[in-house]
Amino acid sequence: MLPTQPPMSVEDVLDKQDGVYLCIKDHNSVFLWVNDNFANLVGMSKAQLIGHRDDRAEHVAHDQQVMVSGKPLLNFHETIDIPTGDGAMRSVEIVTQKGLLRQPDTGEIIGITVCFALRYPELVDDGTPVPKIVPSQQRTPDAEFWIKQLGMTSAGVGGYFAAGAVADETIARAALPARFESDHRLYSSNYYLLQSPDLLQLHTLRQDELWFHHDGLAIRLHIFAPNGQYQTVDIGRDIEQGQHLQAVAPHGSWFGGEVLGTGFVLASCSLSPGYEAEDSSKPNPAQIAQLKAVFPEQEAIIERLTQ
Repeated sequence: MLPTQPPMSVEDVLDKQDGVYLCIKDHNSVFLWVNDNFANLVGMSKAQLIGHRDDRAEHVAHDQQVMVSGKPLLNFHETIDIPTGDGAMRSVEIVTQKGLLRQPDTGEIIGITVCFALRYPELVDDGTPVPKIVPSQQRTPDAEFWIKQLGMTSAGVGGYFAAGAVADETIARAALPARFESDHRLYSSNYYLLQSPDLLQLHTLRQDELWFHHDGLAIRLHIFAPNGQYQTVDIGRDIEQGQHLQAVAPHGSWFGGEVLGTGFVLASCSLSPGYEAEDSSKPNPAQIAQLKAVFPEQEAIIERLTQ
C-alpha cells in the first residue's frame, strides 16, 4: 500500500507553484495574501506584507484603474523593481494577469488579484529536486540606457526627445496648406521616451504625427478631434491586446498620452512636412475650458494632461 499523503490546503497549492508570483489585495491595495514566491522576490516576509498597504504608489494607482474599469487586465507587460540583496534595486520585466475580486452575494468589486511570471526567467540548478527560478541577469535596455545612448533631452511636453532623420529638401510655403506659415523640410523624425508616472502633455500639431513603437511598454494617446470626437489608441507590441505598432495623431487634434503600466516607452515620430517649432502649441486656459465643455466625460483626463 502506498503511504497516505496529508491533504494540501489551497494555500499550500498556491505557495508551491514554480515560477508563479501571486498576491491578493483589497480595494485599498492592502495585501490580503501573498505566496512565498512573491514575498521572496520583493525581499520581504509574508508577515511584513499581509495586512499592510502596498507602498508602491504607481502600482496602487494602476490597481485602482483596473478596479474602476470593471474589467480584468490580461497578459499585461510591465516592469517592476526588485532588491538585489546588496541594498540596490534592479528592474525586471514581467507578464501580469490582474483579476477582479468580487463580493459573492452582490458582485461588488472588493479587491484585485495579481498573478505574474518573469518575462525573462532563468533556471538555476542548485542540486535540489526543484530548479530555482530567478530573474535573468541579462541586462535589458531601460529608460536611462536609451536616454544616454540617443542623447535625449527634455521634450517640453513631458518625457524626452532626440532628433532623428531630417530631409535635406524643402517645400515652399506657397505649396503647403494655408495653416503653415513658412517653408518646411519635406519630412522630419524624432525619438520620444516617456516614463511613468510622467505624462505627455496635451498639445496640437499642424501636421499629422505618425507614431512607431520601439521598446518598453505601450503608450496610450488620448485624442480630442476638432469635430468633437474623442478616441484613444494604444501604441505597443501586444497586438493581441489591441495595441498597434504604429498609429497617427491627426493634425489639428489635441492629444496627450500616458504609459500603460510601470516603466517606460520608447517610440519614434515622423512628420511631413517636417517639424518647425511654430507648428506645435499647448492649450491656453480658455482652450482648456472649451475642451472640458465639449468633452465633459473626459474632464478628468483633460485636467491630468494639462497640469
